[in-house]
Amino acid sequence: MDISADCLGEFETIIDVRSPLEFAHSHIPRAQNLFVLSDNERHIVGETYRRDPFGARMLGASFVCANMARHLQSFAERFHPSQKILAYCARGGQRSLSFAVILDNIGYRVARLSGGYKSYRSHVCSFFAKPLSSRLFVLYGLTGSGKTEIVRACKYGVDIEGIAAHRGSSFGGFGRTQPSTKMFQNELFEALDSKNIALVECESKRIGDLILPQSLAQAMQLGQKIEIVAPFESRVQRIVAEYGTMDLAFFQQSMEKIKPYMQHSAWQQCKTHFARGEIVRCVEILLAEYYDRVYRRVACDVRIEHRNLDATLRQIDDILEKSENGDRG
Repeated sequence: MDISADCLGEFETIIDVRSPLEFAHSHIPRAQNLFVLSDNERHIVGETYRRDPFGARMLGASFVCANMARHLQSFAERFHPSQKILAYCARGGQRSLSFAVILDNIGYRVARLSGGYKSYRSHVCSFFAKPLSSRLFVLYGLTGSGKTEIVRACKYGVDIEGIAAHRGSSFGGFGRTQPSTKMFQNELFEALDSKNIALVECESKRIGDLILPQSLAQAMQLGQKIEIVAPFESRVQRIVAEYGTMDLAFFQQSMEKIKPYMQHSAWQQCKTHFARGEIVRCVEILLAEYYDRVYRRVACDVRIEHRNLDATLRQIDDILEKSENGDRG
């Protein structure tokens, strides 16, 4: 049975049978990779096909059988026959068909994604090609005010920086490797598709090397704006906790990026304090002499003093739930 990309929610288990490199580049979120051709095997079959199509099919079938035999050794331990399983390959072709036929004959309930991963990507692109249906509530506030921790703790939250694996600042790439553009879009789609309302942190159009989909950027501009205000000392503590283990080379590289936007004396003091291990003082200067100066203030609809996470979440939940109930009414 073939199903369309808008029916993924019906399946408890999604299995990507493409090669590990294809999967690593991008895949359907929550999918598991059980490849029927390894990266090298896929390359060999492709090269063989150019000169001998029949021989390539024979070779591919032998690889598929060997890989499936290995998967089947533990398959029953991982997946119960009552589970609804969706399998997909690149375009809904032979790889997913081979996988599904074997499991179907054993007694598993297996469907294939019509058009494969390509059809899923078309579904994601179509989603972001039109205005978002989700109503966004957008957190604004000075660096270190706690916006990220609020988004992550809120049941309506969509952590765009977490999905992008980047904190959004000149220092934001520390300790993280960003996903591909396709994977970024896939994760955003999964996070937003089922939400009538969502809480996000204000982001620029670029997060590290990634670009926000235009429809998401537009929805953020139109969303209700909530300003988060926190004491300077708390902001310093948050930044130290998040960036305190940064290595000297990354710090110096990031400092070069912001050099044109700081007074030279303050910029040099930051570098000196960091080299001495005086991280708190370094952060205090960075906040006061760089981030608070370049931050563009925006008129917000609501202002929340953030001193206690539970109390702040109660205020935000109240705002969002009233909106959701109003939409339903």
